[in-house]
Amino acid sequence: MAFYSSYGGAGEVTGSCHLLEIGHIKILIDCGLFQGQEEELNYKEFGFNVNEINYLIVTHAHLDHIGRIPLLVKEGYDKRIICTKATYDITKLMLKNAAGILSEKEKPLYTYENVEAALSLFGTFLEYNESIELEEGITVSFKNAGHILGSATVKIEYSEDEMNKSIIFSGDIGQSSRIITSQIDYWEQSNYVVMESTYGDRLHPSLDISMKDFKRKVLETLEKRAVVVLPSFALERTQEILFLLKQMSEEGLLKNTPVYLDSPLAINVTKTFIKYPDLFNEEIQQMIKSGRNPFVFDELKHTYTKEESMQINETTGSKIIIAGSGMCEGGRVKFHLARYVQNENNMVLFIGYQVKGTLGRSILDGNKELKMEHSNINIKANISYVEGFSAHADQKNLTHFIQNIKDIYCIYLIHGDPTRLATLKKRLSTKLKDKVHIVKMKEKIYI
Repeated sequence: MAFYSSYGGAGEVTGSCHLLEIGHIKILIDCGLFQGQEEELNYKEFGFNVNEINYLIVTHAHLDHIGRIPLLVKEGYDKRIICTKATYDITKLMLKNAAGILSEKEKPLYTYENVEAALSLFGTFLEYNESIELEEGITVSFKNAGHILGSATVKIEYSEDEMNKSIIFSGDIGQSSRIITSQIDYWEQSNYVVMESTYGDRLHPSLDISMKDFKRKVLETLEKRAVVVLPSFALERTQEILFLLKQMSEEGLLKNTPVYLDSPLAINVTKTFIKYPDLFNEEIQQMIKSGRNPFVFDELKHTYTKEESMQINETTGSKIIIAGSGMCEGGRVKFHLARYVQNENNMVLFIGYQVKGTLGRSILDGNKELKMEHSNINIKANISYVEGFSAHADQKNLTHFIQNIKDIYCIYLIHGDPTRLATLKKRLSTKLKDKVHIVKMKEKIYI
């Protein structure tokens, strides 16, 4: 018999962790960090026996999908971890950075030693449109999820009572059109689909419109000889921003305005991206083949050390600062916010989803006071948001993902807040009748 249960990412948007039991074989799909208001869940027990897990499959390298892997290893997991090679290379950077941030907390979740132990279990690499047999009768295949570099959707095929069955785990699905990443590759058949619903209740603005909106807002601020602070996620979003700013630079729009990439993690991730030219869309691939780096331009300055970061403040006039973290929960962006939010001509431009309970969400929701360790700072700067850069599929994309799959018995919706899950269920149910189910935490489902 086969069963599916969720231990994170059910009725919420972080902490993805899903368990598939096929007879005595137990396969974990992702083991992510809870973030924002859900952060305390990281310190609770997993809800399953870690020592009984036979395999861990990783869909992609965002922390809400990989962030608890060192904790899993700390608790006793010592088996294989399966992912794409690109996901592994990015995971190395993300987990080491996470360990550094967690070490500053009162209750560190895990240490650098736990990260190293976890990384030693990687090494079984599965690329797109390839398959491996985990056990007799159990096969795993990957396709491009179109979400971030190296991201994969997972199909697991198995036999039960002489019947062949299959289940797809979407991980996070990308939009049909992306700035730098290659497009999603669709599955044609599966009996069960476990699908994310992050934006299941809405349609994203046109990507072209969003790109123009981003450039317009940046230029309007620079014309005032003011400062643009971009809280940015080091993975994927920063590289998209760098590409757009490169376009602006080559069009002569930056006018020698310094652009600071003030994030060691983002600098390292960007270097890793260049190792995988075949995973970009055609435009970026052609650029790389011609010898041009899509993430480098004349005005760009990498500030790797703390001393270099502090020197940014000594530069007068207009400038652009790209710094992490994307939700303003840590990293160098908080120091730049403290300095620049007091000027009404400056702009804080968000280009990524802000989870409830984070500082970024508080600022975006209109909070006029920035609370730092020793002082409260009034927020006078323009606070703005460009929505269309999301790496997540919207309702139309999610529906299209499902429509391509034949022989579906049931769709299980995860990775979304209750409102969005309910909206997407209603939308899908008009086409698939009673085949859509919203998964609850620790619910055991026979498949």
